[in-house]
Amino acid sequence: MVSLSALPNWTMLVFVQANNNLSSFAMQNFNDMAMIGSTENLTTVVQWYQPNKPGIWRYKIELGRMVLDQCIPVDPAQSDGTTTNELVDSMRWAVTKYPAKQYSLVLWNHGIGILDPVWGKMRPWQVHQPRLGFAQEVIRENPRIQLAGLTTPDTIVSDSYADASITDVVSTDTCSLLDFVVSDTRGILFNEQSRRYMDNASLYAALSTIKTDVLKNNKIDLLGMDACLMAMFEVGYLAKDMAKVLVASQEVELARGWSWLDVVTMMNLPGSTPSSVGTGIVTSFETLYKNRIPFYTQSAINLEGMDPLRASLDAVIGAYQQCAAVDKQGLRDMVQKARRSCQHFSSPNYIDLHSFLSEMQKHAEDIPKGRAVRNHRSFADLKTALGLCKNAIESYVIANVAGQNLARARGLSIYFPSGSRIDDSYPLTTFARESQWHNFLKDVLQA
Repeated sequence: MVSLSALPNWTMLVFVQANNNLSSFAMQNFNDMAMIGSTENLTTVVQWYQPNKPGIWRYKIELGRMVLDQCIPVDPAQSDGTTTNELVDSMRWAVTKYPAKQYSLVLWNHGIGILDPVWGKMRPWQVHQPRLGFAQEVIRENPRIQLAGLTTPDTIVSDSYADASITDVVSTDTCSLLDFVVSDTRGILFNEQSRRYMDNASLYAALSTIKTDVLKNNKIDLLGMDACLMAMFEVGYLAKDMAKVLVASQEVELARGWSWLDVVTMMNLPGSTPSSVGTGIVTSFETLYKNRIPFYTQSAINLEGMDPLRASLDAVIGAYQQCAAVDKQGLRDMVQKARRSCQHFSSPNYIDLHSFLSEMQKHAEDIPKGRAVRNHRSFADLKTALGLCKNAIESYVIANVAGQNLARARGLSIYFPSGSRIDDSYPLTTFARESQWHNFLKDVLQA
């Protein structure tokens, strides 16, 4: 039995769902990983799902090459890189064959945040409802959010945009939203061939089983999501008991995704920790994109803060409710003004929580001094709770960066629909069930 001291510092599993329009970018990322390869400090392995190549393909990344470790023949209808068992078995292989002191799991694919979308289904009541739309300049530059039949009509999606120059397509003009986006009933690891993906319940089950069965009740040290829109309170809350640090983006990501040479370089450093690697990924992401696009984000979040942060947000909502008992219309108006003026993202249903709290503070001062609520004790409690919740975000977001179009983003998004309807899938999330946020949304969005 190998002693702990003799083990590499890290084993990193990159779970690559590339059976979609991101397939060509997977190889680019693998090439970057292979510039360092596996060393005495780091073992990098990938499980790779590819178009027109059925089976489970597992590789160890060595210096300058990918070494096939296993190819497992499977029926694509039963194993397509979107299921709980596949993710658990992949991590079991990585941990059993390549033990280490610390483990990182990175989910590489498209992402759509906390909602569980319905692929290819439209419903009559959706015609006049706000959708999970994306600004056209982002769509043109961002294959990581282009999913045929889900975020775009099938006829729009092609590989032609992948070679477009960033300076050619990025625009600051306001563009209309696509009309084909469905966000009805969070998703990651989208397989465009099978039209399936990993939903909230499946991801929670996979992470929970990895912790209990694979890691023997130890948490994943670093959970990464090289995907769009996943740096959300709800996503962090889902993973809080199974991982220590989450690295993800509040905004959409470009097809190239992370700066993978920098990632493996940092993980290869002796003594690197989840916090140091998470911070390094965030910093390298900014270096890669800051002179190229104005809408990048990346965050590293200490998931030990999810419970205290939820309690802090619940305190804000409790104080809001007390104030609303005195002046309901005045408080609703305040919240709606804050929602309109806070930082939101290419998906207009996701907002930056820190920015929203700041706007609530500002618009609370706009309530006329003659209104009864201004002199009520609960009003002072609300302002105090808002400040404490902002402080909590600043404490538990280890690092975050944002481009000039998203300058107010502070690392943690939350769901707040831009219209009056709450997505059918949202009440089923762990965060909605265990926090007061869902009740808050129902109150402020009702007619």
